[in-house]
Amino acid sequence: MKNYIIPIIILIFCSASVCTTKKSVVDNNSISIAFYNIDNLFDDINDSDHDDDDFTENGIYRWTKKRYQNKLKNMEKVIYQMVDGNLPDVLGVCELESKKALEDLIKTGKMKNKYSFSHFDSKDERGIDVALIYNKEKFSLIENRSLTVKLSKDSFDNTRDVLFVKLYSKIAKDTVLFLVAHFPSRREGKYQSEQNRIDAAKAIKKFMALNVNTNKQNLILMGDFNDEPWDKSIYRIIGAQNYLKTKDSGLLILMWGFEKQKKGSYRFKNEMNILDQIIISKSLANGLGLDYVDNSVSIFDVEWLKQKGKFEGFPLRTFAGKNWLNGYSDRFAVYIKLKY
Repeated sequence: MKNYIIPIIILIFCSASVCTTKKSVVDNNSISIAFYNIDNLFDDINDSDHDDDDFTENGIYRWTKKRYQNKLKNMEKVIYQMVDGNLPDVLGVCELESKKALEDLIKTGKMKNKYSFSHFDSKDERGIDVALIYNKEKFSLIENRSLTVKLSKDSFDNTRDVLFVKLYSKIAKDTVLFLVAHFPSRREGKYQSEQNRIDAAKAIKKFMALNVNTNKQNLILMGDFNDEPWDKSIYRIIGAQNYLKTKDSGLLILMWGFEKQKKGSYRFKNEMNILDQIIISKSLANGLGLDYVDNSVSIFDVEWLKQKGKFEGFPLRTFAGKNWLNGYSDRFAVYIKLKY
């Protein structure tokens, strides 16, 4: 009997150790790319150059240093587990107030010392911008710039810029171009505000016509488009085609198919909308180098990111009206994987 006891004890101890130390397996032969609307990540400083008064200590959201720190921790919690329990290699974000907020975010928790970033201040009235963060051990910056979007309905109105970033993958030994967008909202109504999103799409189309060869260059266009894959700004103006039906278009949208699963990144009333999207160039689907991993496109919508009770299934956001929920975002993140 004694001959059996020691091996059994060892087996139990080893099993317990495995259970408590088990971590997600990192695939060193792939690159993860994600996008996340971080839902009004305002810093804790009252700025005079844009309208951030609502997100101050005396503003309607009572934006204290404590609430700001909680928001940073909540964002880090999502980002850290976003891609199969791991940090993404590249992450586009929107609804970011400032460089300070971005720097504070990438210093938080398990993100610390992992990322470099690209960011420009836009002319948006509230000061919210887009940005791109990237694993500095895996990528280096070649070029970046911001693209101004001019709105035809009101030339004095300002919206978010589109961010262009060119990175070099140290592992794949290849370049990847990124466009990060946050199209104008649907606040006035989907069709009443559609022209603003068409204007943003035209700015991207014009830039790509002059600067990008989608047959040869690796391009990822991602963002909160406030439109779905089949809407005019995406399907007709930008010209992104359904990846499930063709690989022979200059731009391929990966989000088709989620509508049949009744999944999306945003919930409006009782419907899920696919507003946060990732689009790739043809060169990432031709099997000749860095390539999209089939079926890897995902929406990070785990249960702990969702509300309970009356609004069951909605993303658990930071605020409901003026009420602080201490949640995450009103959007779910989306991501893909590339292989080389």
